[in-house]
Amino acid sequence: MSATAPSLVSVSGLAHTYGVAGERVVALRRVDIELAAGERVAVMGRSGSGKTTLLNVLAALETPSRGRVAIGGHDLARLDRRRRDAYRRDVVGYVWQQPEDGLLPGLTVLENVLVPVIGSRHARPEDVAVAGRLLDAMRLGERAGDRPARLSAIETQRLAIAVALANRPQLLLADELTARLDWGVARELLGDLAALLGQLGAGAILVTHDPRVARYVDRVLLLRDGVTVPAPETGMTAGAAGR
Repeated sequence: MSATAPSLVSVSGLAHTYGVAGERVVALRRVDIELAAGERVAVMGRSGSGKTTLLNVLAALETPSRGRVAIGGHDLARLDRRRRDAYRRDVVGYVWQQPEDGLLPGLTVLENVLVPVIGSRHARPEDVAVAGRLLDAMRLGERAGDRPARLSAIETQRLAIAVALANRPQLLLADELTARLDWGVARELLGDLAALLGQLGAGAILVTHDPRVARYVDRVLLLRDGVTVPAPETGMTAGAAGR
């Protein structure tokens, strides 16, 4: 990150623990992340390394146990419930590891993308136009009238991304985007996503166990036993990780 670039994400000394059956489970020990506006980072690690917990903290779904977590000018440790809701609505978009978890099965593809945009009011023509452009960017324009249950795995993932980006968030958080996909379709998805993020000027944190995702981000961090390790220290660069 350039010394002059504005900081979108500033995480230092983040630790997070759970209480399970009266015992403390340490999910994150020390996480440090700096992300400039519009920058894309992949956080790589094995199952159980703390990747999903990290995303949940960054999405304000869980309050950090210790450390500083500031995103888009918001101190996540200090947000009350109302401001957490506003933060998730206005600052971040989230793609769940099971992408259908972020969709409403009773609505059409287009209606799912409209929900974050219109809230409780009626859709305006310009709202529909914005949603349509997102669907076109995700190659779902012809599926606008279908229900999510009729979509394939890759189309479901594409719809989840469109919904997460519907409010033009500053930061996209995505959990294992390619886990259920063949690499051929995953590669096409990541290329389309990179182009769309560039158009929107949004940053992204993509957690994954797949090193090939590194081809589509600016930097790579490794998460090992709840601790972040910059990829260059391991001898792996983003380009090398993707080959």
